[in-house]
Amino acid sequence: MSEQVQKVSLEMLSAKVDEYLSQLNDLRRDGSDKVRSLTQEIRRIKIKKNVSKETKANKIAEYQQGIAEAKVVAEKNKAAISQIEAEACAYVNANFAGIYAETKAQSKQMKADAKANYLQRKAEIKQKLAADLQKLAETEKDPQKLNARKNVITRESKQADIDNKKSYLEQVQKAKDIQHNCYLQRDEWLYAIKDGKQSLVTKVSNYCENYAYQFDLKNFLMKNGLYIIIVLFMIVCIVMQPYLISMGSIMLILKNFSTRIFFALGVAGLILLAGTDLSVGRMVTLGTMVTCMILNPNTTVTFFGLSFNGIYATLGFGGAVVVAILLSVVMCVLFSALAGFFSAKFKMHPFISTLGTSLIIWGLVGFGTNNIKTGNISSEAMAIGGNIGQFPITLIYAIVAIVIVWFIWNKTKFGKNMYAVGGNPEAAAVSGISVFKVTLGVFIMAGVLYGLGGFFQSTVTGSSSSSFGQGWELEAIAACVIGGISFTGGIGKISGAVIGCLIFEVLKYYLRAVFGGSSDISNIFIGVIILAAVTFDSIKYLKKK
Repeated sequence: MSEQVQKVSLEMLSAKVDEYLSQLNDLRRDGSDKVRSLTQEIRRIKIKKNVSKETKANKIAEYQQGIAEAKVVAEKNKAAISQIEAEACAYVNANFAGIYAETKAQSKQMKADAKANYLQRKAEIKQKLAADLQKLAETEKDPQKLNARKNVITRESKQADIDNKKSYLEQVQKAKDIQHNCYLQRDEWLYAIKDGKQSLVTKVSNYCENYAYQFDLKNFLMKNGLYIIIVLFMIVCIVMQPYLISMGSIMLILKNFSTRIFFALGVAGLILLAGTDLSVGRMVTLGTMVTCMILNPNTTVTFFGLSFNGIYATLGFGGAVVVAILLSVVMCVLFSALAGFFSAKFKMHPFISTLGTSLIIWGLVGFGTNNIKTGNISSEAMAIGGNIGQFPITLIYAIVAIVIVWFIWNKTKFGKNMYAVGGNPEAAAVSGISVFKVTLGVFIMAGVLYGLGGFFQSTVTGSSSSSFGQGWELEAIAACVIGGISFTGGIGKISGAVIGCLIFEVLKYYLRAVFGGSSDISNIFIGVIILAAVTFDSIKYLKKK
């Protein structure tokens, strides 16, 4: 098919589509279009403040009467509209296939020609450089002038190479645009014919087309390279240990994930503010110690002489659970807010403020309990973190927490302010955002999550000690980094923290399974992965700058 024939075919197709659309518009004008128009008028008049209630009521009643009449017309024309829509869509799809195939072939040829021209021009530039340098060596005898002129010729050659590649990429993009615009033409016609309705097949097709159009291998590898490496490594582990994909293994990984995600979600907010939290591990200690002392009716452990074993006996199981949750959350919020106050008020980096509170908690818990283990909580309390069959109950609590935190990050003014402060605190302050309140709020939110995580972790492990949770801050931070929450601030999603935490738990489980439970070997791999994640993040940040 020649370009002239293709052009005529498109014109004929466009003219035929216009005929169909004219028929559909006539049928929709007094029906579905009028319903839509009057519905919008009702919305508009409802929010008008300079119109009296009586006038609003009269207008709304008038519009509703019009809507009722329009719906009758729409129902009357429904069959005719459906028939024309089906005929028009079939006509477009049947006649557009050949045009699109021709356009794809044209686009492919343009890319091939552009590549051939690029390689030919590249060879010419290389030959010219060699010839110019040879000629220079023969004519110029002064070493100083020779080097200076040589540098000039080399720079000119490099610039010519850059311009050549730029021209090649522009030609490739032009070819892609031709094909994509051709596809969009069909999509626009079908969208108009169907009055804005799209089937699932059409939506999937459009997504694939847009993804292919925007796909760039270099950016894809930069964004997903670490995930690809991790997935390949997991596949190798599964080949070596097939039981790793059993239902029991999957449920055990999800159970570990369901408690660790609370700590990852907490530290994610601080990383979003370009900070971090070194107190997470000690928050785990604090939350689990408080919970286990309350939920163990026979505990002999005291905290600076205070005994908690009477709470269970006095309030019963339900009351003890409520007190344990509240006290765990309050204690964690107290220390997290303390670190947040120093960071927000005195611009102290969270690395320092949380390091300080971490040491304080460590000392208080160890000294206050004489480093004595709590003993096991009651069987009733253990049931909170138990299983339904193989399914871990704590996963339900984790999903609820994820949804709530996602809502805060994405659907509230506070969440938007978090991104603003994390991206540029000076600009956020100028725009009227209280950096102090946002920073302190993020620390408090983290404290709440740490307290809840400590409680649920207690119902899984059953006991705690003053050393329990040591090093967990590194795992929480690593999970966020793997999930794409950037230390540069203002970049990251809750989904990233969730995916990162899940990947991290899978990695730990698989590594220890492959290397016979050795945490030393797994720590090596995890350390490499953290370095790789931060490296990818830094490269993306530098490229963006």
